[in-house]
Order: sequence, then C-alpha cells, then structure tokens
Amino acid sequence: MRLAALSDFHIGARAGMDEFRHDEQRFLERLARVVDSHDRVVLVGDIYQTDHALFTGPRAAARQLQLARRRLPRLARALDRLDYVHGNHDFIARDELGAATELRVEADGCRVLFTHGHQFDPVFARAYTAARAATWFTGRLRRAGLRPLAHYFEQKDVAIKHRRFGHAAGPYAAAARALMRERGAEFVVMGHTHVAHAHDLSEGTVVNTGTCSGGRFTVVTIDTAARTATIAHDLQ
Repeated sequence: MRLAALSDFHIGARAGMDEFRHDEQRFLERLARVVDSHDRVVLVGDIYQTDHALFTGPRAAARQLQLARRRLPRLARALDRLDYVHGNHDFIARDELGAATELRVEADGCRVLFTHGHQFDPVFARAYTAARAATWFTGRLRRAGLRPLAHYFEQKDVAIKHRRFGHAAGPYAAAARALMRERGAEFVVMGHTHVAHAHDLSEGTVVNTGTCSGGRFTVVTIDTAARTATIAHDLQ
C-alpha cells in the first residue's frame, strides 16, 4: 500500500491571517495527483489556523474553522474525503470535524502511526501558555497588516526548534522510539515542525511531513510493501 501524508497547511479565516499562500485551484490539482497516486492520504494536523482570533477559546476557534472552510469551500470538501489527524492549531477539528489524535494503518504486515507531534514539543509541553501567547501575538501582527514580520518570527522559531529538537537524539525521535515499542509501528509520521526529514532508528523510521504552507507543497510517501519512506517537495 502507498500511503501519503501532508500537514501544516495553516488555512486561516482570511488570506491575510494565515500562511497558506496557495491558489485554491492549483492546490486542488496538486492534491488530486497525490490522491490518484496513493491508496490512502492522511492529513497530519494544523490543516486550519483556528487560533488567531482576538478572543481565544473553543467558540472562537470553531468560528475560525467555519470561516476558513467557507473561504476555500472546494478545498474543504476535498479535504473532508481524506483521513484527518488534528494538530495544536486546529485542535477544535477534533470536536467539529471528528479529527483523530492519532491514526494507525496496517498493510502488508507493516504498521504506520500518524500523529501531529506537538505533544512531544518541549516548548509546547512545558510552556503551553507562552506558546499560545506567541501564536496569538503573530495573529495580531497579521491583523495589523504586518504579515512579513509575523512570518519572520515564525521562521526563526522553526529554525531554532529544529536545530535544538529535530535531530535523531531529540525529543521527537525519542517519542517515536517509544511509540514504536508500545504500538509495534515500523513508521511514525509526524508534522508540526515544518521541516521535512526522516531518521532511521533501531526501532523503525520516524518521518516528518514538513509543511504545505508558505506556498510550499511537501508530501511523504510510505510504501508498506517496500518498507520505504520518501519525501517529495513542490510536486508539479
């Protein structure tokens, strides 16, 4: 079986309030090619940006989700046909859309586990309030028309976190090792960090899906028969 994984679209309620930066039709064409060339496609979280509202909370997040889906209705319908694991920025999709926290797929005697990975982010785990405040702040910057500045801060955060945590001895890989031992998975697929990479560990392989935000389009393919994981960027 060929499994595809994509994550971190960050589709917001308004174009100026997110980092998606794709033309809907062009993105749909790319997505259709992924669907046609794989047996199953999994969305690995942060598909929608639902935490940039002025006032926080479940009701505000649900409204942001509704507006984001209304903004790109054809894409929303296409995404509804795919497996969906929520992340931290679209946590409300668990309640509103039935998004799972994790998904296990077994084929060809191979078990693959999909989870967004924010649970294993040391900053998110130890400084949850500060992490949420930073997200709220970048939302305010975008609201004020300062999207380049918000983008700058977010990219600095991505680079610093990947350098500190993204290596084969880091917390994401350690969490993947534990999941492989506990669940018997050969592959663990995560998103969250926006940096696509794969680490071959003694217990199996952990793969990060990168991001489909900022105009980028990254797809991870797991071939369960061949026991391989590949990463493709900017498919045309």
